[in-house]
Amino acid sequence: MRLSQLFKRCRSVGLVAGLVSAFFCTQLSADTIDDFADRFIDLGLRFQNYDSSAYLFLGDDALVTEAKADDVSLSELLVSLERLHEEMSAYQTDDAVLSKRFKDLRGRVIAMQVRGKILSGEIPRDFETEAKLTFDVTVPHHSEEHFVELAQRLDALIPGDDPLPKRVERFRDEFVIPPSKLKDVLSVAIEECRRRTKSYLSLPQDEHAELVLVTGMHWVGFTVYEGNSFSNILLNQEVPVHIERALELGCHEGYPGHHAHASMLQEEVINKRGWKEYELIQLIGPMAVMNEGAASYAVDLAFTRSERLAFERKYLLPLAGLEKTDLERYYHYIDIIDELNYARTEAARKYLYGGMSFDDAVQWLIDFGLETRGTATQRMRFIDAQRAYVVTYNYGKTLVKRYVEQEAGENLDARWEVFERVILTPMSPSELESALGI
Repeated sequence: MRLSQLFKRCRSVGLVAGLVSAFFCTQLSADTIDDFADRFIDLGLRFQNYDSSAYLFLGDDALVTEAKADDVSLSELLVSLERLHEEMSAYQTDDAVLSKRFKDLRGRVIAMQVRGKILSGEIPRDFETEAKLTFDVTVPHHSEEHFVELAQRLDALIPGDDPLPKRVERFRDEFVIPPSKLKDVLSVAIEECRRRTKSYLSLPQDEHAELVLVTGMHWVGFTVYEGNSFSNILLNQEVPVHIERALELGCHEGYPGHHAHASMLQEEVINKRGWKEYELIQLIGPMAVMNEGAASYAVDLAFTRSERLAFERKYLLPLAGLEKTDLERYYHYIDIIDELNYARTEAARKYLYGGMSFDDAVQWLIDFGLETRGTATQRMRFIDAQRAYVVTYNYGKTLVKRYVEQEAGENLDARWEVFERVILTPMSPSELESALGI
């Protein structure tokens, strides 16, 4: 029975009015969730006419053409999304797989509703509410004292008489990959990430990723998955890329990060299982936490600390012309900077909901996140455009890392197996929080 027929029948027994319905009105089946997935995709593609955020669609291109030509207003789309949400609330199932698909799809519908309201000027009451409704996470809060303590550790690590932000900037500049060598260094890094990933994951046979240097992006790197196991990895050559970022970007954007993830998701979840709701993956929503979290954890999965140092010393530093750098001390710096990553969440919280101006937020990131002014400005431009999305990187990585290592322990093979389960179940942020007791 198609969805329209089902609701016509349910309406006759008073379901819409909230009365007790017959069993056939509430029993979810594979057919009904596919109908809901179709509606979600139709609304989502039209929603993108009003949201400039990137999205991935792996279905029929004719649907995109049709959606772009539709002049339905954002307010009308919000009404339709609310109706979809209400109708989905009438269904239940005892089937564990269907129940999970249904719950995850409802979460994505809610995220689209909240994003639409934000685009219409209706802002959630606070940062926590926005993060929970759009990304299905309970975001931790870090005090300024937390960042001051981290800054004191950096102060001891990087000696000198200048203010700490200046010393950090000067020290970090020693590790910038020259722009003329950027593509060569990143290409070698991506290939090594690919080699290691293929030792543990079964990637589609014809998968391929191509590195492309671009300008004018909010991101340092961004992967455009074109379908059929092919991606363009875009790298913003206007932003300084430091040596440790080569392997980070290679794993994050490529293997086992976004490109490998999308390739496996299309082959296993869409093609083999037929879960059509994954044909549309929007940037804003719970899946972003899992996508970015898994990608951010990817380099730690693919390399131990000693393996990273050895590979960079042998291949990347000479290729970049940076052989004389103090790599050991730099990695102590990286450890602290990784913890300082949460400063971006606090800057977003203060800027979006605390009344802090853009310029003051940039300065706050310089003072407490120890960012350079250029990097801090880029961070705030990203927050200006994508708001709470910043939590998908730092908190997303925390969730994936803690879950994988809790489940697998020190066993490397087991870690890869758990990682694959996370991305191909696919698991949700709240599932990881629950498993971790958060």
